[in-house]
Amino acid sequence: MAQETLSYSDNVSGWTAFHSYKPDMLCKLNNRFFSIKDGQLYLHNDRDNDIRNNFYGEQFNSKIVTIINESNSEDKIFKTLVLEGNKAWETKIRTNITESTIKKGEYNHRESRFFAHTRGNEIVGDLHGNMTQGIGVVVSSVGTTITYGSVSELINIGDSLFQLNGAANELIGTITSKTDTTITVNAVITLPVNGYFSFATKNARVEGGNVRGYYAEISLENNDTDATELFSIESNIIKSYV
Repeated sequence: MAQETLSYSDNVSGWTAFHSYKPDMLCKLNNRFFSIKDGQLYLHNDRDNDIRNNFYGEQFNSKIVTIINESNSEDKIFKTLVLEGNKAWETKIRTNITESTIKKGEYNHRESRFFAHTRGNEIVGDLHGNMTQGIGVVVSSVGTTITYGSVSELINIGDSLFQLNGAANELIGTITSKTDTTITVNAVITLPVNGYFSFATKNARVEGGNVRGYYAEISLENNDTDATELFSIESNIIKSYV
């Protein structure tokens, strides 16, 4: 189990936070907070030091995890995420049935908020949404080129090519080129088998199913070294009728 430092608040008479840094000793003097590490004395929350999240010469990331669970007995679709603060954060969203991410650069800065639409479900093997297109059975294969009876126009370069082996979806490779009857992949991960049905999947973040579920666990991470503020996390949620 990973070791963590806990902080105690006299105001609430309880433990209020976990910290990644590991001092040898902590103390408070004249309303200032100090720690000792390897025989050196360190002042915390030093306003004259512009570098944030650096403890004993090691740089840390800020991490926040919270739960959105309004009407927690109903399946919901989480359409957006809004961060009220001065920075965007790398974001992971996990529900009881889906997972997705929002990159820091995908947030739009609007006044005092950072706004982003949620991306598609990124759980490997999930075939909901508009991300899956059937192709047909494998006729033959030579090297990285697989031949079919026909190849749909909906199959695109960059799609992932799979074959169905019983109940298992086996990844053949990433599509690099195609014709009306053949598909070429960058490298063969699983050997194509004649007679096995094939299908292609698109980028799950773009074409995958909605982020939905009873609740959403929001994990935020920020690696900035200057002052970063976060006041609230909001989401536009609609009821799922599927």
